[in-house]
Amino acid sequence: MKNRSVAIDLVRGLIITFMALDHASGMIAQVHFSEFWGVDFIEYGTLAHWFTRFISHFCAPGFFLLMGMSIILFAESRQKLAWTKSQISRYFMKRAGFILACMFLLEFPAWGISVMNKEAGTMLLPGSGYLNQEMAIPSTVLFGLAFAMFMSAFLWRFGKWHLLFITFSSFAVSTFVIEQADPNSSFPALLHLLLIPGKSSGVMVLYPLIPWLGITTLGMFLAKILTEKGEQVYRIALLMGGLFIACFFALRLLEVGNFQKNTYHDFISFFTLVKYPPSITFACITCGINLVLLYLFSKVKTLELLYPIQIFGQTAMFFYILHLYLYAFIGLAFLDGTSLGLMYLLWLLGLIPLYFACQRFLVFKRNTAPNSLWRMF
Repeated sequence: MKNRSVAIDLVRGLIITFMALDHASGMIAQVHFSEFWGVDFIEYGTLAHWFTRFISHFCAPGFFLLMGMSIILFAESRQKLAWTKSQISRYFMKRAGFILACMFLLEFPAWGISVMNKEAGTMLLPGSGYLNQEMAIPSTVLFGLAFAMFMSAFLWRFGKWHLLFITFSSFAVSTFVIEQADPNSSFPALLHLLLIPGKSSGVMVLYPLIPWLGITTLGMFLAKILTEKGEQVYRIALLMGGLFIACFFALRLLEVGNFQKNTYHDFISFFTLVKYPPSITFACITCGINLVLLYLFSKVKTLELLYPIQIFGQTAMFFYILHLYLYAFIGLAFLDGTSLGLMYLLWLLGLIPLYFACQRFLVFKRNTAPNSLWRMF
């Protein structure tokens, strides 16, 4: 049987290149969109701008979903090496702390470079208003991943049906809270960190714990099936992905499940979805497509042409940090932004040095000790 992590690596590698495209759009073309609940969206304007943003939507849900799968597979592999359950849980807590440290020490400076000598924006957020009205401690996708990893230190021992119950419960709670909340109110910091994206009380939260934890536990549920049924899990992933996509269309046609009051009126508005927090429609289409991709990549017979994507998937954290600095520095040469076409060209060219850097890093990482911090990149 093919290495069970290959399909996971390929999906992760593909979506992380889409994430790089989204960040290149913001850093180089200076065009970026943020689909928050409760506030007006910035219009995409053109089909090309919508598509550039839409394909990036698969990234964050894919990272949480695949992280959940990897957590279970890692725990299983370490149990075979005689690690105790306590050792495995401590490893996950240590890795959560490592991710947070990367956010503060490595990620934040890259974002600082990207806004250097550029005019500050005034993005409207739920909570206390505009992004730049006052200082706030931000939290990025690494925050959500770190806290989901920390919770997984306890959840990996749960049975698969308990994990699936947590997935549905997390979205039920998130949907109920957001539907009742007033986007013009100021919220306590803890409520932001747990459930409500936005800015209040000195924090700015993009990825609150509870809804994104639900996507992580969905991945853990699938990995539990993988450990029990082997390759059959990919057929289950395909069926589940198809069901999620069908649910997306049903909910969207009924105009429910997207935290929006306005109806869709064209193709772009039909696929304009609330990402912060992940609405049910957003989660259905993004997780559904990621699950279909997981099935398709599990059927790949030869990996030569997909080797660069696999390398990116195997060095995701290293790629994430490195690409931020690369595109941030490129963006300094275009303080007034670029056309979308030039941005796409620079994004593709940027993937070339990223590939060689990640390839070299993977060789280095594999030669380090199993408990080395380098292996957490």
